[in-house]
Amino acid sequence: MGGLFTTLSFLTTTGFESSGWEDARAWAGLGTPGLILSGLAIIGGGIATTAGGVRLLRVYALIRHGERELDLLLYPSSVGGGGQAARRLRRKGAFVAWIFFMLFAISIAVVMVAISYTGLDFDPAMIFTIAALSNTGPLTAVAGDFPLAWGDLSTAAKAILAGAMVLGRLETLAIIALFNPELWRK
Repeated sequence: MGGLFTTLSFLTTTGFESSGWEDARAWAGLGTPGLILSGLAIIGGGIATTAGGVRLLRVYALIRHGERELDLLLYPSSVGGGGQAARRLRRKGAFVAWIFFMLFAISIAVVMVAISYTGLDFDPAMIFTIAALSNTGPLTAVAGDFPLAWGDLSTAAKAILAGAMVLGRLETLAIIALFNPELWRK
């Protein structure tokens, strides 16, 4: 039960850890489940929230698009059903979800490179970056071999990660729309 609670907690980007998490890790044979928890924080967040991560609805759109593409491999002449809403989700929804996913991946790379210049090694830089962009602060305490403390960071790293937290909260597409006057209403 502790594993389920912790998994759902990181999937919703709250980052709470169950008291039974250590038992679940020992039972599953996981030493440090940092990659799993980081992945959950990346795809997590509620559908109607501005929490960090790629968002469940966008992951759903990509999965549905992938299912349709696999169907086309098996049955090239098939006609996709599901009505107009399903076709729109598979076309435009998957396209926008893919663009957002790529912007999120580029954001991870840029923030990682920036805080690596402040002297952090690869693993702590990745954990701090994902925790900042997905707004899942407790990830730093459980994802690595040892707990990472936000207070131990340099001022420059804290400033970069604070900017990443704002970027993760507002979403990259919203910031692009903010700075693109062609999208403003007149």
